[in-house]
Amino acid sequence: AAFDKLEGVIDAVYNPLRTCLVLDAKEKGIPAEGGLYMLVAQAFRASEIFTGVEYPDELLWEVYEKILASKENIVLTGMPASGKSTVGEIIKERTSRNLIDTDLLCEQKDGRRISEIFESSGESSFRDLESRVIKEISNISSSIIATGGGAVLRKENLYNLRHNGRIFLIDRPLDSLIPTSDRPLANSKEAIIRRYNERIEIYRSSADVIIDAKGDIKETVDKISGVLNL
Repeated sequence: AAFDKLEGVIDAVYNPLRTCLVLDAKEKGIPAEGGLYMLVAQAFRASEIFTGVEYPDELLWEVYEKILASKENIVLTGMPASGKSTVGEIIKERTSRNLIDTDLLCEQKDGRRISEIFESSGESSFRDLESRVIKEISNISSSIIATGGGAVLRKENLYNLRHNGRIFLIDRPLDSLIPTSDRPLANSKEAIIRRYNERIEIYRSSADVIIDAKGDIKETVDKISGVLNL
């Protein structure tokens, strides 16, 4: 904040992919990158020195992108009933990545179903639990993270998810969202409409990639796979 003419930030650290320094710079609109590219470039040049073989610059970028793609978490956000968990399961089968469902983790840690937490302890208590869970998993990599519908409501969650993740919004149309009794804030059509109107702009503005999910689940997965070259 003290450097009002700052035009860029580079951090030598590559784990996590985006340190607090990098994320803070990006939040201020300053171009910023972590140290993974530098790490790859050092190895690239060292290989040339040791082997006497010169590699084309294009190969450096190709290797970097492959390593980044293998390390970066696929973070799924979206409305309740948008299909995040199902999409995550299919991507898991295609990639053999670990799948983390933050709602399930919350239930495992608390020992109660989410509906029970809401009923007996209130929404604020659940959001605190959800934020703790997301912070705990923010240092993992090479995984799929399916978030709860309200995870985007707290900036700290998005901040933590971005350390190692790329955020994909599953943007399913409102008329395709089906209420279910196990979702405390989306257990009726009226409730879903309220949540949608309250959150849709937050979902879209916080996403790195918006996936149009008008089609079936397979089409949605194919679109994400296309972005990631899976």
